[in-house]
Amino acid sequence: MARLASSTGIDTEPQFSGDGQFIYFTSDRGGKPQIYRIPADGGEAQRITFEGSYNVTPRLSPNAKSMAYITLNNGRYQLALMDLATRQTQILTDSAKDESPSFAPNGRMIIYATEIGGRGVLAAVSSDGRVKQKLSVQAADVREPAWGPFLK
Repeated sequence: MARLASSTGIDTEPQFSGDGQFIYFTSDRGGKPQIYRIPADGGEAQRITFEGSYNVTPRLSPNAKSMAYITLNNGRYQLALMDLATRQTQILTDSAKDESPSFAPNGRMIIYATEIGGRGVLAAVSSDGRVKQKLSVQAADVREPAWGPFLK
């Protein structure tokens, strides 16, 4: 095990890129939480998000072409999707307390936790933002959902 990054900020929520070349992570090294990436074999961290003052929880699509993350947008924590080639960003949800995005293995859907009526619920949105679903369970308070492993 080797230390890859060194800063006075807090570096959290690491995730490998699909090809294993980079580690994406959240850091407040610039003053506010933003998403960075660093080569998996070490080197300089590169800032990925620039829009907004709060961007966290990077999750890469299975094809590594896009990144889902949580952004603070007009006082609401919402799920966003960035095209990594163009850096174009789209807000996918209209809720206010989204967290923990997770791509489906085929990359077409993203599940995430959100809050409705003071209760944590499971929600899903298509990666183009057109299909939105709330998948509430009456006796549960959902936090940090993830797709299970699928055998190939």
